Amino acid sequence: MNALKDLKLDDIFEDLRSQASKRIDDMRSEGRKQARNAGGGHDDTALFSAFTIGILAGVIVGAAVALLLTPFSGKQARVKLSQQVDKIRSDNMPSWDSGTDSRNGKAAGSYEPTYSSPKPMS
Repeated sequence: MNALKDLKLDDIFEDLRSQASKRIDDMRSEGRKQARNAGGGHDDTALFSAFTIGILAGVIVGAAVALLLTPFSGKQARVKLSQQVDKIRSDNMPSWDSGTDSRNGKAAGSYEPTYSSPKPMS
């Protein structure tokens, strides 16, 4: 009887629980691997590698197509781009009123909220 008291059942049960949990986790991960293989799937590293290779191939093909189909040389493209940027900037520059307008010197075409009284409900 003293031998049973000397055994610490809580420690034994805790050890058994931890071993069972570990075994369940191992079986679950093994089952997932088997399910992937049965379905023709691949592991995560193979999928990531394929995705990375696909991205790199897309970048290379896109760059090659852009170089081959660009109608201007690099210098001509930069000049044309800077001309367009200058045109956009000059079109969007505000023209300031003289202050005699009701807008009090705000840029022409700037947004002015209009307030109206609510319509009566019928």
